[in-house]
Amino acid sequence: MNVIRCQAKHLRQYTTFKTGDYCMLRQVKSNKKFFVGPLEETGQRGVKGGIIPHSDIIGKSVRSVIRSTGDSLGYMAHLPTLDEFVINVPRACTPIYPKDASSIVQMLDLEPGHRVLEAGTGNGSLTLYMARAIAGGGDRTGKIDTFDIRESHSKTAEKHINLYSHGRYRSVVSFYIGSVGDSLPSILNDRDEQYDAIALDMPEPIKEITKILPYLRNDRFIVCYLPNMTQVLEIADHIQNLPLVMEDCIETEWKEWEVRSTHIRSKVPKTTEDNMDNSVSTEARAWICRPKNFDVRGHTAFLVKLRKAALAE
Repeated sequence: MNVIRCQAKHLRQYTTFKTGDYCMLRQVKSNKKFFVGPLEETGQRGVKGGIIPHSDIIGKSVRSVIRSTGDSLGYMAHLPTLDEFVINVPRACTPIYPKDASSIVQMLDLEPGHRVLEAGTGNGSLTLYMARAIAGGGDRTGKIDTFDIRESHSKTAEKHINLYSHGRYRSVVSFYIGSVGDSLPSILNDRDEQYDAIALDMPEPIKEITKILPYLRNDRFIVCYLPNMTQVLEIADHIQNLPLVMEDCIETEWKEWEVRSTHIRSKVPKTTEDNMDNSVSTEARAWICRPKNFDVRGHTAFLVKLRKAALAE
């Protein structure tokens, strides 16, 4: 019974908006979304047709409909997904977008309990994706050590990790400032400690790979985030004399499609034009199905996967 009560309390915590939470408001009619937060009693968010005070959201359940002045349909309140969070929070630099972050997690073959080294914390977007993959629970809780040479980037990322989903991944991430290759010996307690995966987002990863390679378990992976092909070729040349094999070089692209219902106005009686959502006949309904050409997420970077291939001892 106590277990059930604890689970119910945990469920309530994440289905009711509280001060400090983030919220995604979705306009009921158009599906347009507005990112709101962190929620404050005196805060407000401007939306089409008016203003929504944060106090109208705080205390409400997920999927409540919030109405602004003069809006009869209103906005449905959702908890932001991780994708929505990393895209919309204030940034200190360009984030690693969801399409690349989710691919990197897959390429690193992460699972609960893994220990990960990240160089180039940035906004902490990739950090969050990796933390969710390795967090687990009990004795399967993983760990991320993340480095950035810019203190401002590291502090921004730490703030984002603390704010996302009530800081549920705060305990699995440790932040460091400085060169990863030079700093690792001082933070590892045992010279034999090794990582299950390494993610590198830096302009010249070849300067660090040789230094950090001994800290990667054999037969495990490094993934480099490289904006241009010149960097890829530099990596390919650099690893010729290292126990590394380039297994993959990929470029990810998401093309979003717009799929929604609409009305053929020539078949809608004028008397029902003001209430078309509920009153039009089947013959007047139609579907829009087309790529969102104005929002195509094209090239951001090449993702290079390297496997450590040292001889078995």
